[in-house]
Amino acid sequence: MKAQERRQAILAFLKEQSEAITANELASRYQVSRQIIVGDIALLRAHHKVEILATNQGYLIPSSPINNTATKGYTGVIVCRHDDSQMRLELETILAYQGKVLDVQIEHPVYGLLSATLHIHSQADLEAFLERMATYEGEMLASLTDGIHSHTIQVPSLKEFKLIENALSQEKILYV
Repeated sequence: MKAQERRQAILAFLKEQSEAITANELASRYQVSRQIIVGDIALLRAHHKVEILATNQGYLIPSSPINNTATKGYTGVIVCRHDDSQMRLELETILAYQGKVLDVQIEHPVYGLLSATLHIHSQADLEAFLERMATYEGEMLASLTDGIHSHTIQVPSLKEFKLIENALSQEKILYV
């Protein structure tokens, strides 16, 4: 398979997926290295103007009908402040009220808005994220801003969003 054919196949495959697909899975599927896949994704983004998210679970095209979160429920932004020890509590609280954590953002004094896609939709996603943080000894993005950060979250309705805000406020995590 030629490079251009592979990229088109990768794009078609990602559009069909309802879950993120890792670079290693794509490499195995198309019998190339992980680095080739990373390059292919970069070229697809640049040349085809396709939004391909690099989440902590793999690659995802959010505009596919299966993954289009904009049409489901209520999406809002919460601003939080906490240290590393409260990260699990924060994310579990959001999940407990049917929330899906789409991203984390900080306002950096030099670089401006920095954002990382999370796509934490379940307890299993959270555990995998926390395991990766521990394995790679990662720091929270919010460590750059004294713990202040925001999350875009998706919930079934505004009611659940308000419940999350209230619960995080009671835990002294919500930044007001």
